[in-house]
Amino acid sequence: MTEADRLNALLEREAPAVARCLSPLGRAAAFPKGITWMGEQARGCAVDATLGQTTDGSGRPIPVPVIQAGLVDTDPAISFLYGPVQGPLGVRQAWLERQRRHAGNPTSTVATPCATHGLTHSLSVVSSLFADPDTTVLVPDPAWDSYGLIFGMHAGARMRPWSTHRNGRFDIGGLSDALAQTPGKAILILNFPANPSGYTPSLAETAAIVERVAAHPGPLVVVTDDAYQGWIYAPGRMRRSIYWDLVERLDPTRAFAIKVDGATKELVFFASRVGFVTPGLGGEAAEALESKIKMVLRGTVGSPSGPALALIARALADAEGTDRAFAQRVAILGERWAALKEGLGRLEDRADVWEFNSAFFALLHLRGADAEATRARLLRDQGVGTIAFAGHGALRIAFCAIHRDAIGDLCDRLARGLT
Repeated sequence: MTEADRLNALLEREAPAVARCLSPLGRAAAFPKGITWMGEQARGCAVDATLGQTTDGSGRPIPVPVIQAGLVDTDPAISFLYGPVQGPLGVRQAWLERQRRHAGNPTSTVATPCATHGLTHSLSVVSSLFADPDTTVLVPDPAWDSYGLIFGMHAGARMRPWSTHRNGRFDIGGLSDALAQTPGKAILILNFPANPSGYTPSLAETAAIVERVAAHPGPLVVVTDDAYQGWIYAPGRMRRSIYWDLVERLDPTRAFAIKVDGATKELVFFASRVGFVTPGLGGEAAEALESKIKMVLRGTVGSPSGPALALIARALADAEGTDRAFAQRVAILGERWAALKEGLGRLEDRADVWEFNSAFFALLHLRGADAEATRARLLRDQGVGTIAFAGHGALRIAFCAIHRDAIGDLCDRLARGLT
């Protein structure tokens, strides 16, 4: 029996839904007992001649001084040396602790996150393990366009959009219909707070989503894309990731949840390219899936960015200060959100504003006007840059990048451009 066969048998016993959803690559995956594994085995021995990295002979890095000077007060072992494929254990544990704290300290058993080379890479890892031409991916509509690249173009899965909004408001029926009409192996993507709509469900809507997902016969992988976690401005919204509700509710013989998130938005560190993948599993099943994740990591980027992880480790070590700084930035965007909601009210005779309460964006539905032509005209005549969602006749406005005092001018320019 190969190592992959052993892992598959273990998952079939301990986490049947995971086993049933694996792609051919996912079934073949097992972390190889090659250079990296042998290096891990030798860690701490008297003479370690395994890894091809330059040290002082005692395991300490000898970086070029000008680069070292740019990473003062970080852990040099993380900043300058090869790290574990899945990221340093301390950083991974600290990230999970942060996620639990922000979720109200749920008691659910989940795996220790694996670090990746950004949230996009996290989704790519999930796609490698679970998506193939026999898989249907239920993707929010409208959505971030990279979902199609990751699951559709790269993995060849069938992309099935589910409508998130009707008449500008969240449409729970769109999700219900998509689930009911999708027999066989499927991946469901939930993205709250959402890009591009800037929407987070209410507590009642969250409960309804969990109820409908839990009723699906499976096999089903539920991917919670939590890129914008924490950026919520309106009251009465779901404050924690829906992942935790799903972990508590899903039947492991039919479905399981896997969380993807990262430092990009949660730590306001856009250049870091550090993400995390957290399977909703425990025990031997978590270890088995981690082996498969590590194989995908080893076969793509090797390991995540050490300097970025070292800076993240510093931020996580100062949990109170980091949380306080993040809350200050949420407050800044909350002021911009409130100003934009007020300003867009002046456009109600020309466009419909979809309900938005979180994240970085607002969507303007143009009532039949050509979105791309309107985008180009606003850029040319009003000096306003927006993103066109042509299939929805809508423009996305990223208010995260606009000063509070400039939002009135933005709305004036939009009013002139949409006349």
